Amino acid sequence: MEKYREIYQDIQARLLDREFEQGRLLPSDHKLMQTYGVARETVRKAMKQLAEDGYVQRLRGKGTIAIDQRQFHFPLSEITSYTELVQSESLRSQNQLVGFEPGWLPKLFGAEEPTKVTRVVRLRKVDGEIDIIDYDYVLHSVAPDLTAEAAQRSLFDYFENGLGLEIDYAIKTLTVEQADADDRRYMQIPAHTPVVVVRSKTYLKDSSVVSYTESRHRADRFSSVVFAKRH
Repeated sequence: MEKYREIYQDIQARLLDREFEQGRLLPSDHKLMQTYGVARETVRKAMKQLAEDGYVQRLRGKGTIAIDQRQFHFPLSEITSYTELVQSESLRSQNQLVGFEPGWLPKLFGAEEPTKVTRVVRLRKVDGEIDIIDYDYVLHSVAPDLTAEAAQRSLFDYFENGLGLEIDYAIKTLTVEQADADDRRYMQIPAHTPVVVVRSKTYLKDSSVVSYTESRHRADRFSSVVFAKRH
């Protein structure tokens, strides 16, 4: 492994362990050169990669500060389950199922006729604090035998590995809305606080819908990066 990668992984682990406090300066490049016994260019390469991956911010003339790792990086341009996101970002996370019941698809998703679903409500905790509330509406016609245990673990895992379905694409809409009563109760946020709401329809290979999702995020811990190219 190249030396800069070793430095990257060591500092990354220390950041995730909260050894460096959010917003505080990390040791200077000169100090890191002495600590790791490497040239300045090697340190700069490691820090540049940490900055590009969202762990630190380089401030010209001041140094490098740690960024809050509780901020949740939500991939709008990808189809990724919450479990997969947690693993990829090395987050300390818990998944709590607080709702599992038969019902009908809410009108806000634009269904033209009554659609029978299983309503799944899960709280996503990061470092012990609830940052996300997910409301999933799974079509009963596609997954009639869905259990609470499977929903607790991962819906995508159940769809793909339990039912052998092939998820193909999703259409997502992002809005910023005022926190509702459940947002305030579960996330412990004041009235009139904005939340980021991502509503999506997930489709199978045959272009049929498998589920609808409303994902409500604390705005102060939400970020998303979308690749865009002109022409």
